[in-house]
Amino acid sequence: MARRVATVLIATLLSVPLVCADEWDSEKTQLTTSCSDLFASLAQIGKCASFLFTGAPVHLAIPQSVVPGGGVALGAVYVQPVDITDWAGSNFTLQGGSSISEFWFGDAVLTLSHKRWGGRLKPGDRFQIQVYSHARGLPQMPFYGIGPNTLRSNIAYFRERDISAGVSVINPLSSWLDVGGTVEYFNPEISGVHSAFTRSISTYYSNATAPGLAQQPNFGHYGVSLSPKYRWQWTKFTSNIAYHEYQDLDGDGYSFHKFRADFLQTIYPESQREPTGGVKGQYRRQPKYDSVLYIAGRFTAESAAAHNVVPFYLQDTLGGSDIDNIPTLRGYQDYRFRGPDLFSIQAQYERRLLPAPAPGSPRPSTLRSVAGALGIMAFYDAGEVATRVDDLNVSNIRHSFGFGLTFWSGEKVWFRAYIGLGSGEGTHTFVGVTNPSVQALHL
Repeated sequence: MARRVATVLIATLLSVPLVCADEWDSEKTQLTTSCSDLFASLAQIGKCASFLFTGAPVHLAIPQSVVPGGGVALGAVYVQPVDITDWAGSNFTLQGGSSISEFWFGDAVLTLSHKRWGGRLKPGDRFQIQVYSHARGLPQMPFYGIGPNTLRSNIAYFRERDISAGVSVINPLSSWLDVGGTVEYFNPEISGVHSAFTRSISTYYSNATAPGLAQQPNFGHYGVSLSPKYRWQWTKFTSNIAYHEYQDLDGDGYSFHKFRADFLQTIYPESQREPTGGVKGQYRRQPKYDSVLYIAGRFTAESAAAHNVVPFYLQDTLGGSDIDNIPTLRGYQDYRFRGPDLFSIQAQYERRLLPAPAPGSPRPSTLRSVAGALGIMAFYDAGEVATRVDDLNVSNIRHSFGFGLTFWSGEKVWFRAYIGLGSGEGTHTFVGVTNPSVQALHL
């Protein structure tokens, strides 16, 4: 079923823009120009990759994980600009993909972006409305139980399929504060797995130990948020403070509310000398953007209404990366600890090994370009989950640390490979492509 859905999604993506007159001929010409003599030089490979992943109305999606443990999903993206006066940058995006292990996703998003409304704002601050629909199929997800003291030996697996549709709004009140809101319909389906090689959640856990396993209602999800932020020359700070209400529309006893606060501090500890572009021989000190220290944190508190419980599949997790591909306690396995209440703090340093060529310098050799793209990273994570906010304390904090390699293009990291240590449960590795165009409150 998952494979058929993903195939239909990708076929639809590939066919949509081709109904437009002369669209295919134009793309074929661009493909020939960009990808001819592919191995003539590193620059030509980059030019071809740029066209395949960003250059055409329908292009390949950047390989990504649907969720951790689901394998790399390959798919396609169709982007149609929406031309509305004073709403430059608006577009409709259709995207879908699937991994070999049959984890799949499909997204349709209409983004309406207004240049600015009110206040003394920066050029990048925009009022934005998104009308969206998301769907995904996750055929085998691990569950270790709920709380800070679960064991790896308690692992069982479940299947999840969820569909959501809604509207979100972001409005910049000033250059340092955004407000937002979300209204969403959410429909989950959870079940056990049927395999001779894995243990099913339905045979090892009950609705008492995995709330929400017996039935999954339709939810109305309503959220409001504040996003304080600032940027100086050597550092920038972004954050999000949000309140969410999940209403059980079927009256099965799963209504709850959620408070969540995230922050990310980005620091550039090194500087470099650059010409001012004015008088010859004059220079200025600028941040070295390929040497970056990140400090991130999260706090979550979920509480159910009277005679209700928080479903396990909507509780946050720590360990490896969570269901949104956000790295957490990277020395542990993905989703290792799960609970309605959570606290985490992280630090990460990344640096390119060789400095970028100075402006105006001769073009580097192919070998120098490859070597100049390599970087190193190191990190430290700490955090804990609990079944009550009062139980979040120092005694239950878990720790992990690690190191790895990065691949840079310009001043952005496009690829990371690292190993997580310090959990006492073995090592945990990660190898994956990142998308630096996505602005997120996490590492």
